[in-house]
Amino acid sequence: MRTVLSALLFTSFISSGAYAQEIVWVQVEAEPTLSGAQDRVRVYAGRLENVNGYYLGSGWYGIALGPYTPQDAETVLRDLRNAGVIPQDSFIADGSRFQQQFWPVGVGAPTTAQPIPGSDAARDTATADQDAEVADVIAPEVEPNPIPAPDETLGEARASEAQLDREAKQQLQIALKWAGFYDAAIDGAFGRGTRAAMSAWQDSRNVEVTGVLTTQQRADLLNDYNAVLDGMNLQTLRDDATGIEISIPTGVVEFAEYEPPFARFDPIGDIDARVLLISQEGDQTRLFGLYEILQTLAIIPAEGARNRADRAFEINGMDNKIASYTFARLENGQ
Repeated sequence: MRTVLSALLFTSFISSGAYAQEIVWVQVEAEPTLSGAQDRVRVYAGRLENVNGYYLGSGWYGIALGPYTPQDAETVLRDLRNAGVIPQDSFIADGSRFQQQFWPVGVGAPTTAQPIPGSDAARDTATADQDAEVADVIAPEVEPNPIPAPDETLGEARASEAQLDREAKQQLQIALKWAGFYDAAIDGAFGRGTRAAMSAWQDSRNVEVTGVLTTQQRADLLNDYNAVLDGMNLQTLRDDATGIEISIPTGVVEFAEYEPPFARFDPIGDIDARVLLISQEGDQTRLFGLYEILQTLAIIPAEGARNRADRAFEINGMDNKIASYTFARLENGQ
């Protein structure tokens, strides 16, 4: 009998005492789905200024305030913590993990230091903005963006979808799940849950909501998903020593050494990523014990989603230094 564990750890160390650039952010939250992050960022934007959202990598989406000078960021962090407006574990981030922007929608996030909300500089900026609004009061209304015509009719979309095999349908479900629109089984069956996810994705893209993706929409969804993997050079690895077959990001890690029951892969570039493979004999009791033990390790942060089933578990962990993913299962029905 064999218990198999794979852990993919992305690590980025940040020093709060020294900053390598002139602007920083106050990161207040990270969410494991885009839809969850969008819901939370709207809450913050409704009560705070300078709210931004960025994809952080590894399936996580961050919400940050700023940018500010390092000194102003410390002030904002302290004041908002004391006021109970942001979580106590909020921290100063240098922005090195920020990738695609998802908030604000339709405009670029600021790239220069912003004044502290409520300060004289902020009031001067607000006054200037109000003066500009008064000057433009007679400006004509801008029509909202019309919903573009789809590349296929609903009938054509259904016909092209019918040509997909089960693997292609599963890939679409995986991409929808990654984007935060789907949370059911990856089974290649387009039932009510998948149709609802497709509708939600279409609505987020300001296209006609039909619940059936056109050929171009399927391509756009998969392109978004695959863009995250660019440069990772994912390759399926069969490790005979541990008995594990897994996709490894060979573009950022390489095999380092065996240290039974571990096979360790260390970083080879600028991304401080590591992979640990573990294989050992055990049963369900040992699997559950491993689930509890792993959550006490420093390399698996306490924050993040956890899911334990009868024969497998997943642990997502993230803090201001580490983002980790751990998966374990019992093999061969034992």
